[in-house]
Amino acid sequence: MKKKIWFALFAAIVVINILAWNCTAFCDWHIRFIFPVSINTYGRLMSVFPFSVGEWMIAFGLLLLLEAVLLAAVRIFVRREWLKRVCKGFYTAFAWILLAVFWIMTCNCFLLYHASPIDEKYMPEKTERGYTDKELALVRDHIVEKLNELTVEMERDDTGYLVYNDEITAGAITAMQELGKEYDQLSGYYPRAKTIHSSDFLSQEHMMGYYFPFSMEANYNKRMYIVNKPATICHELAHLKGFIYEDEANFIGFLACINSDDIFFQYSGYMSVLNYVENEFRDSINHKASKYFGHPEIAKSVYSDDLFLTAEAWEKVEEKAVIQTATVKKASNQFTEATLKINGVEDGMKSYSRVVTLLLKYYDGILY
Repeated sequence: MKKKIWFALFAAIVVINILAWNCTAFCDWHIRFIFPVSINTYGRLMSVFPFSVGEWMIAFGLLLLLEAVLLAAVRIFVRREWLKRVCKGFYTAFAWILLAVFWIMTCNCFLLYHASPIDEKYMPEKTERGYTDKELALVRDHIVEKLNELTVEMERDDTGYLVYNDEITAGAITAMQELGKEYDQLSGYYPRAKTIHSSDFLSQEHMMGYYFPFSMEANYNKRMYIVNKPATICHELAHLKGFIYEDEANFIGFLACINSDDIFFQYSGYMSVLNYVENEFRDSINHKASKYFGHPEIAKSVYSDDLFLTAEAWEKVEEKAVIQTATVKKASNQFTEATLKINGVEDGMKSYSRVVTLLLKYYDGILY
């Protein structure tokens, strides 16, 4: 009977995944009516814990997987009846856990990849329009000018590093809820974002944050330079509202921050897209210096603030590193690339830079 239930549930979730790949309307319905229930129930429950539950779930899962491998190896050489019973009980539980993970990941992650993109939902009149290099330059120049204006207003310590004394996580929730007044999918409850305990390892991956679907948590790297935190937290919170694509989360993080009353959040928002826009702009002018210097120059202090980690933070990370950072980063990139492509993101990690297209659409009617 239990086997029949297991296979029925497995078949059901397979059918749901097939349906998701072939029906955008179904995924949109899921995000509108079912997904919010998860964040308002399961997400609220997980928010009670002051630490990242998802991080410990991963650790538990790895230990469980190791135990499964070791138990299988022992079973090959030991043919005792008691061990047979232990294996049967363990692998039965293991199968149910895997099924539960498959269901949770489907509902809280996989389905989200096949929903309508943000521009179709909120900028439908601009979905078919193409944009020129001239318009790209206008967006780039605007972002640079805003950063140059804001950088002189930032508080700094004696070494020149940025200082921020207010509560970033609470400010991020406020910024997202304000944005939710314009983008209704972003409205409602948000759990507080949590730091990752293993932020040193996360730094080796060159990752700023993670959304854990199996714990409905937004997590961020506590080691990264403080200017990255507002936009990153807003980015991760966007995933909790069903925006799973990285370019869309980048865009939402940008909007939430630049529309905040807090100038530090504004600075973080513009900084979060600078490299994407700058790289596209340089490519558009074929990296010709004569054309580049005809546009606003990025202030030296902005360049100085454009950090992932400070030199001191990197030194501490490398001191504690068990595996070389280059190896960790390569493995992380391969995993992320594979995960994105499995979920239908054909250009993999290159999709992150699609935020530039969203910016061009957003500024259509504002700058041009």
